[in-house]
Amino acid sequence: MKNTITAKSGIKKMALILCTIAAGLFASCSGDDGGGTSNPANGKNVKLTITVNGAADSDYLSFVAVGSAQSNPAENTVWKVNGATLTNERAVSLGENEFTGSTKTYVIESVTPLSVASVGMQFLTSAERSYTFSYKAEINGEVVKEENNVQVTSDNDYTHDYTY
Repeated sequence: MKNTITAKSGIKKMALILCTIAAGLFASCSGDDGGGTSNPANGKNVKLTITVNGAADSDYLSFVAVGSAQSNPAENTVWKVNGATLTNERAVSLGENEFTGSTKTYVIESVTPLSVASVGMQFLTSAERSYTFSYKAEINGEVVKEENNVQVTSDNDYTHDYTY
């Protein structure tokens, strides 16, 4: 009986922690941390462009974009990648497998106005390797973040999160 009570107590604590995190995320998303001019009532049309050159299979690359539709937060189809709509997916995840093949540039666009979009990027390499990436974020047609030919080395890795 004691283990059941402890387990229920642990579940309640975890649920409370998760609710607190979710509330914090929603509250932090109410601002426009990524810049840009947008009308919150109309949502944000998001376009992200990421290019990676010189990456190898041994490098670590992670690019993730997550969005929530303005008109219907329960909508799951919010992105297209290089013109192809991702049906029933709120997130785009690109890794080293996507960037070490023939495609080096990905254009990620919202298919519906979003209330919020979050982007996380992490690029790492070994001591004897280097590669470059470029990133551009546009909100309602306005460039709000742009980084060109950023070199990733063992001494200069890159880890950033953005909320638009």
